[in-house]
Amino acid sequence: MVFPITSYIVFVYQGEVGTHAPHFPSLDEAEKFANDLRAITKLTVSEPIPVVATEEVKIPTCLQD
Repeated sequence: MVFPITSYIVFVYQGEVGTHAPHFPSLDEAEKFANDLRAITKLTVSEPIPVVATEEVKIPTCLQD
């Protein structure tokens, strides 16, 4: 079974504060964010990393809205 990419994450590191990891729905949005942040700050910014579901969970119908 192949699980889909659910989002993309970009790690942003600043020594005094720590790490922040925003998620983006598409690779294009994640790349734009990472490139823009690199251009205007001196923060350490990762390349976008795909987030992949690793298991499928079935929620019982009695717990669904």
